[in-house]
Amino acid sequence: MGVAGPAMWRAVVEYDGTEYFGFQVQADVPTVQGALEAALTRLAGSHVRVVGAGRTDAGVHACGQVISFPLRWKEDGQRLQRALNAILPKDISVLALAEAPEGFHPRFSAVSRTYVYRIWNAPWRSPLRRRFSAYLEHPLDVDKMSRAAEAIQGTHDFGGFGHPPQGENRIRTIHRAEWATRGNEVEFWITANAFLRKMVRRLVGTMLEVGQGMRAPEEMAELLDRPDISRSGPPAPSRGLCLVRVEYPPELEFTVPGLKEGNRSAYIHT
Repeated sequence: MGVAGPAMWRAVVEYDGTEYFGFQVQADVPTVQGALEAALTRLAGSHVRVVGAGRTDAGVHACGQVISFPLRWKEDGQRLQRALNAILPKDISVLALAEAPEGFHPRFSAVSRTYVYRIWNAPWRSPLRRRFSAYLEHPLDVDKMSRAAEAIQGTHDFGGFGHPPQGENRIRTIHRAEWATRGNEVEFWITANAFLRKMVRRLVGTMLEVGQGMRAPEEMAELLDRPDISRSGPPAPSRGLCLVRVEYPPELEFTVPGLKEGNRSAYIHT
């Protein structure tokens, strides 16, 4: 009889992306995937490959990133979670961990992803928010930004706002695109089946121009009708963006024990 292979595990991960050059492993720079693989390799004694649900850009955060990895582990998932969190850097944490069901893939099994973009909009900057919010002194017209957001909902060619991570398919479906205010904080919530590279940040950057009176809300529809990335606004700063949630079909859904949905960390609230 052959020796059984390692079990496949999945986990929900939270991280402060400030010090990282994105999620995906790159040579000679710190990445979230690299830190996770280093911790798992230390536990396993040999290299462990991590697969993530989304390749967040440099400086982007997450409180709902989903990963999977193969690992031989004789104890239960809770002990593995504790062991990982004991050796991971302080800006990365495993919120939940369990064996993955057969056929599960963090990226290809997902049916939607939700991001939030946060802006501190006030005459003064906020030192306590600087790592997790973009700062804009100019008052924003959130009503106009909301009108612009209505245009991007549904299925469109988003080639004017990003590039496909692979292949040439630029069609994406946005299920939710909403602006909200909480005092001086302005938030943009977006849920889609998938995203192009820098798509959320370019959408936000373009709508911020609407909010500052530099564009009309109606221009968002025009940018979708005639996709041209040179006509969209610049990407909003990465520090304001956070991957909140990755959703799966009911049979593959993964909850976070002990943490209320929509309130997975002190950073996120819905």
